Amino acid sequence: MRKGWVSMVSLERCKPAIEKVITGISDILNVDAAVINERGLLVVSTERYLKQKGENVHIPSIEFVLSRGDFLVDKPGSMEMCVGCRFLESCPAKVELLSSIKVANHAIGVVSLTSFTKEGQHRLSKHTEKYQQILTKVSGMITTIIQTQTGKHEPYHPYDQLLEGVLDTVSDAYLTFDRSGHVVHANASARSLLAQKDLLPADISQMFMPSLSSLSTQSLPVANCLIDKLNAPVEATPIMVNDQFIGGTLRVTSEWLTTSMRPMTQTGESLNQIVGKSHAIRQLKEKAERIKNSSSTVLITGATGTGKGHLAKAIHEASTRAYYPFVAINCASIPESLFESELFGHEEGAFTGAKKGGKPGRFEIAHNGTLFLDEIGDMPLSLQAKLLRVLQDMVIERVGGTRSIPINVRIIAATNQNLEELIEQKAFRADLFYRLNVIPIHVPALAERKEDIELLALSYLQTCREKTGRTFAGIAPKTMEILASYQWPGNVRELENVIEYAMNMETGTTITPDSLPPRLLAGSGSASSGSAIRERIADVQADAIRASLQRHGTDLKGKMEVASELGIGIRTLYRKLKALGIS
Repeated sequence: MRKGWVSMVSLERCKPAIEKVITGISDILNVDAAVINERGLLVVSTERYLKQKGENVHIPSIEFVLSRGDFLVDKPGSMEMCVGCRFLESCPAKVELLSSIKVANHAIGVVSLTSFTKEGQHRLSKHTEKYQQILTKVSGMITTIIQTQTGKHEPYHPYDQLLEGVLDTVSDAYLTFDRSGHVVHANASARSLLAQKDLLPADISQMFMPSLSSLSTQSLPVANCLIDKLNAPVEATPIMVNDQFIGGTLRVTSEWLTTSMRPMTQTGESLNQIVGKSHAIRQLKEKAERIKNSSSTVLITGATGTGKGHLAKAIHEASTRAYYPFVAINCASIPESLFESELFGHEEGAFTGAKKGGKPGRFEIAHNGTLFLDEIGDMPLSLQAKLLRVLQDMVIERVGGTRSIPINVRIIAATNQNLEELIEQKAFRADLFYRLNVIPIHVPALAERKEDIELLALSYLQTCREKTGRTFAGIAPKTMEILASYQWPGNVRELENVIEYAMNMETGTTITPDSLPPRLLAGSGSASSGSAIRERIADVQADAIRASLQRHGTDLKGKMEVASELGIGIRTLYRKLKALGIS
């Protein structure tokens, strides 16, 4: 029964629908395309393909692809499969990618992406794997068209899936619009570009819809009004089916994206800007240098204020991803109810107050770049499973959406908490920890690398000039002694704040001890003074927790109210209670 149905399948019967796919893919990718049946006869193709190769294709080469599944012809006319072809040693094609079309596991034809130009040959050869992925998607769409029209599949909209499936695999930024001017799809690169310009696809629609009245089939003047807004060279191409305009594409090349989004710091230099000469810092920089171009996940640990965020950005800017976005999100500062939308984005109408046109999440904005998940230990437990799934599959779904969006993002996470302790407390998933902890990097506390204090202080003396509007000759030796003897519970962040404070207080041109904050002068910043301050802070926190527990109770509801009152997370509260010996 199954074989009988397959024998009745005909590519020719589905020609109109297949032609829409082939026309669309050819216009979008700027290549020639064709579909050939198992007898070597052309079913549909671009005009240039028909003109160059004719209606009959060399049958042995088609049979070769039908049996193999897919194939790259990188030396047309000079390969074993070309023997007997009329184009032997003189094939007009420069390169050709071929994939079989299967129905019920039976190959019934071949789809081809071909270039007859040297430019296209270079492009397809350089990105063969990417174009092969696209071709596989196109072959799958044609299979679905056939299944639909033979009643063996649910109704299908090939053009929509073409946009959503194929465009997300290319690195150029593509916006595709319908005949009315509405943007119907923006691929991952376009969503990242729009997000950086604080735009949405709906904003683009409003900009150029009035211009469609002047549309010609040869050019799209609508692109001109976008150039200033995007600050990018926009290429526009109409999509025609049966000489009828059905929409168009707006394209910003990946070459422009990589050069225009280049960071101020030259690649490779950013790690050298991490200040320090201590053994610990030299080791840290060497490790970061070795792993900068890896796509493996990095977990940065260290106390508050040690500069984990600066290190994450330095790794990004030293990597080949430096030309793409560095997107940071603080997991401790976002309400749990909004967290999923912030990470993965949402579709229009996904919830009350959802932005019209939807909104890309941080993953989409960081496409091809780096996503920095700061304070990862404070990520809600309910989101950890979804994050793990994204890290495994590199595919996201927006809140309220149904389509899968592939993403290419490197994850760098950071925490000042002991995640292994959180795992024991059932507050952090062990499987997510192991997925994040592929490359662990620990940033030492400033008290552990005191030989770096002078270098850091002098560096901050330079970087804070703009904030304070003042320039200083240096730091007095006695002042430096005080800085070196202080324990720095707030680490490098506290040191920077101290220098900025002193620059505002100092009346001369050299930072003297009198301009330092009082806490550093108490006991000349001795270790015992620093310990006393930390102990007093701990006592105040403990008193506040006990008083709040008395008011709200020690059951789960009471503890949640205590955490809310003190402005800390429930997991943080449990850690503090454990340290105080309170159950």
